[in-house]
Amino acid sequence: MYLSISTNVRITFRQGCLLLAALALLVSLQACSSNGKKWNPDDYTVKSGDTVHSIAWRYELDADDFAAWNGISTSKSIKPGQRLHTRKPANFDSERRKQADRSVAYASKPSAEQARTESNQVYKKWVRAEKGDTLYGISKQYGVSVERLAQLNQLKKPYLIKPGQTIFLKPLQAETRTSVSVADKPTTKTDKKSQSVSSYRQSQSASWPKTIRWQRPANGKIVKKFSRWRNDSKGIDIEGKLGNAVVASADGKVVYSGNGLISYGNLIIIKHNKSFLSAYAYNRKLLVQEGDMVKAGQKIAEMGRKDKLSPRLHFEIRKNGKPVDPLKYIPW
Repeated sequence: MYLSISTNVRITFRQGCLLLAALALLVSLQACSSNGKKWNPDDYTVKSGDTVHSIAWRYELDADDFAAWNGISTSKSIKPGQRLHTRKPANFDSERRKQADRSVAYASKPSAEQARTESNQVYKKWVRAEKGDTLYGISKQYGVSVERLAQLNQLKKPYLIKPGQTIFLKPLQAETRTSVSVADKPTTKTDKKSQSVSSYRQSQSASWPKTIRWQRPANGKIVKKFSRWRNDSKGIDIEGKLGNAVVASADGKVVYSGNGLISYGNLIIIKHNKSFLSAYAYNRKLLVQEGDMVKAGQKIAEMGRKDKLSPRLHFEIRKNGKPVDPLKYIPW
């Protein structure tokens, strides 16, 4: 069968279909460019039900790194249709250096207008720095000069801050308006302030434990073990009975609770510290929600099944986004 395009050109039906498909692809790529967004095969288009943590889990990424590459926080809501990088952008490190340079350049003595802005805009006493944050960015967001933030937080140039660091926007105690020289200022007051700042920082850093005491997430027989080379065996499968208790394997915070990752069914992901996450899949019923703090041994779900398999829990541990063998951490 032939299609007549002009008096001199004839193509087969199959060739015509291929031509139309190529034209459709060209139009879609042009549409991406017209929106000001460069098409990238490593980008992911957000779907309904996706979260930062669920996408990072799907691509075996550290959620904090993934959020930083896209200029968002792990707690930020994302919208269907939004495109996110699943690989570190080529210019990511250079942009971070530029931000640090801007922080240094902005560190000048605040004007009277800036001082008024501080008193009008600051409502919070402190914020927690996230990946990608700079002192310059925080100063612009809360209307406090970089110099003032550096003074409150005892920072020195180039004013670099770390993810998870507490940044004080106001003094912990009310400052007196009376001008006092350094020589006349009582040392006890300064000591108390520095001690309170130090103790507060210690309490905040202690919120994520350095060591984790793992325990079994369910009772039963291990019917599938971890394998680096199989996509369907990134953890272990624990066989049991429908409705059996599934418990948190360690203390932590629920960062995902849902069924947006199809191969996992009803899934719970718990963050235990800056490096470790654990996941509990194939559940019949989920008993916790995102944001809940849980204790080791706390019941978080009821055991279910996947397809025609026997009732079981699929359990994974990930370190910095990468799957690791749970049996290296949990004695069985």
